[in-house]
Amino acid sequence: MLTLFRDSDYLLLGMAFILGLLVAGNGWYVAGLTGLALGLAILRWRSLLWFRVWRSAPVTQTWLMAAGVVLLAVLYFYLRVPQPAANDISRVIPRLAAIAGDPTVTVTGTISDTPLLTRSGKLRFFLECDRYHVLAEPDQPVSLSGTAAGKLYVTVPPSQAKGIHPSQTVAISGLLYQPKPSRQPRFYQMFDFQKYLRSEGAFAGLAGRKLKVLEQGSTWGWWAVRERIYQAQLQALGTPAGPVLSAMVLGSRAVPIPFEVSDRFRRVGLAHALAASGFQTSLILGAVLAIARPLADRTQLVAGGTALLLFGGLSGFAPSVMRAVLMGLAGLVGLLGNQKLKPVPMLLLIAILMLIANPLWIEDLGFQFSFLATLGLIVTSPSLVRALDWLPPVVATLIAVPMAATLWVLPVQLAVFGVFPPYGLLANITTTFLLSVMTIGGFISGLAALIWPMLGGWLAGLMYFPTRGLLWLVQFFSQLPGSSLAIGAIAGWQIVILYGLIFGVWLIPWWQRRWKLAVGLSLGLVLLPFLHVQTAAFRVTVLETTQPPIMVIQQPGANIVINSGNASTAAQSVSAFLALQGVNQIDWAIASDRTSSHQGGWAELQKRLPIRNFSQVPTARSDPDYRAMLQALPAQVTRQPLALNQEIAVGSTRIKLLRTDPTLLQIQISAQQWLLVSDPIGSAGQAIWLRSANLPPIDVLWWSGRNFQPELVSLLKPKVVILSSSRIEPAVLAQLQAAKIQVFWTERDGAIRWTPQQQFEANFEPASL
Repeated sequence: MLTLFRDSDYLLLGMAFILGLLVAGNGWYVAGLTGLALGLAILRWRSLLWFRVWRSAPVTQTWLMAAGVVLLAVLYFYLRVPQPAANDISRVIPRLAAIAGDPTVTVTGTISDTPLLTRSGKLRFFLECDRYHVLAEPDQPVSLSGTAAGKLYVTVPPSQAKGIHPSQTVAISGLLYQPKPSRQPRFYQMFDFQKYLRSEGAFAGLAGRKLKVLEQGSTWGWWAVRERIYQAQLQALGTPAGPVLSAMVLGSRAVPIPFEVSDRFRRVGLAHALAASGFQTSLILGAVLAIARPLADRTQLVAGGTALLLFGGLSGFAPSVMRAVLMGLAGLVGLLGNQKLKPVPMLLLIAILMLIANPLWIEDLGFQFSFLATLGLIVTSPSLVRALDWLPPVVATLIAVPMAATLWVLPVQLAVFGVFPPYGLLANITTTFLLSVMTIGGFISGLAALIWPMLGGWLAGLMYFPTRGLLWLVQFFSQLPGSSLAIGAIAGWQIVILYGLIFGVWLIPWWQRRWKLAVGLSLGLVLLPFLHVQTAAFRVTVLETTQPPIMVIQQPGANIVINSGNASTAAQSVSAFLALQGVNQIDWAIASDRTSSHQGGWAELQKRLPIRNFSQVPTARSDPDYRAMLQALPAQVTRQPLALNQEIAVGSTRIKLLRTDPTLLQIQISAQQWLLVSDPIGSAGQAIWLRSANLPPIDVLWWSGRNFQPELVSLLKPKVVILSSSRIEPAVLAQLQAAKIQVFWTERDGAIRWTPQQQFEANFEPASL
């Protein structure tokens, strides 16, 4: 009869459940099933291999049970994935297809969370829907209306949303849309907007233009408590110190922190400081227990539990905080009963219970980082403290705690962001004291603000110097050379091996004695692919953005970026792509026009990675915001004029400007001739010019615009056509296919990559025409 009493058995079964959810949530079906089959095959050789290396390994029956748990977890995930109800607002979208154009939809509902600014300068929030109606044309009778349910992701201009707050009933008019379907990428994992909405229980979005408040709703609730604390600390400290202090108590999801500030914290490895994470939870609980130490155990339990629940409520019970609160409550119960709980089984049990309650939390990065960092603190930091016994105990602990958390979080961080903060450990060590003071001070100030805002503001004022000191340190580290090193996104197999080595050093004595070998293998596993990309890789990627079209050319020692997009696009899409590709500098930046809506992001990119040279097409159209952006570029960026018919050479790439207004760029990449043809703005001028230009046949036509002219194909005779446009007529796609031309459409296929070895490849599986 099988009995499971050893910790390793519980650990294996618990991790099997988590692994099953990861396989289901990330679509790793093939990898998951292959790994499962391989693991079962290895069981036959357990006596020859595993028992010699890992003497406390679970027995064969436990491994078979773990395989069953993985399969059950996959099934459970899909049973719990939210689906839109029959009357969900997203069901209205297909019915809008019968109405010509993009009809304006007015949706009535209740605001469910705190509105916050997006990078594009709009306010975003979720709306609990009640009713909708549609106007086919302005000032015409209602053509479609009814009741609706479900949540809706809403963005509105700030001018339309002054003073709005949760619980208000509003009517919002705008464009109702459905996010692009989630698809498994081949080479570039971008932000999955549909998956994000699904995790929030929403299936559609509304790009609002007008907002009207119908009912004020309740003036009290958690949102009002958070707003009272935030306003008291903001008035005392100003921006950005006030929002930073508030974020340590309320979390960044409820506080409008300036993006420039939050980006700096992220670049130096201090994003957790603004997330109301387990670090803040443990500090607050420790302070409360220290104050209540002279009191009875039951009183300590009540005081600690109240503080934990209050902090959880203030932060909105984000998954990372909920995990810390539950662990704190479990520890308090153990303290009251004079029982010493085993931290690893307790952490695993809490994680499993949370994932049973909501399996979609397995996709939440905050939950993943919180779980892994805590596991690292429990199992790895004691070993690091012992290894640093030549240092004073306080210093050794100060170094070991962030190092252990970093070791366990780093593989996921590299997979998702592709960035490593070289000064992260030093930044965490030097800011720990300030973060501790600010967390306790911010919590006390927040409680006082609930009673008397003036008192809360006065107490927040005492945090002026610690907050300013923290901001100065973050800015100092962020301005150091190489403050954020783009390693590039690591692959799934690298993640598996890295965590295999980490778990091996934790659990298996054979690896514990050879931890230096594990460290060396881990470094080689990450750095060798990175060095290969820097010294030998040659690839060209056309991003899926359409206004403007964006290209990244990676070649040894010379990276080129053509077009940046606006500041929001540059900060989110372009910089994220460059980090995931391991690009740490732009050797040549080229702007194909001079408008801020298309090229306003260069200054934003410069903040993240250096730009060596900058060229712009001298188009007639320009605007003040674009010129202000140029002035914001630092003096070390060399301005290189891009004159007509003058060729510039960057590595093995040659770029020549053939025409302005609209732009025609000839790009020679390796032995291929590319031609960027911009939007002819509905005229035949581009085709007429090309007929008279008498250009030789090209290999790749890269087109961006509104109305593709098939005549371009007969004039240029390309072998490949890349269409960077949000809309292409089906007849045009069919005509190109009939001409036996390889066609890629970024709206359909995602990003397009070319390499000398694999030629052209779309990020997504091609859809049928």
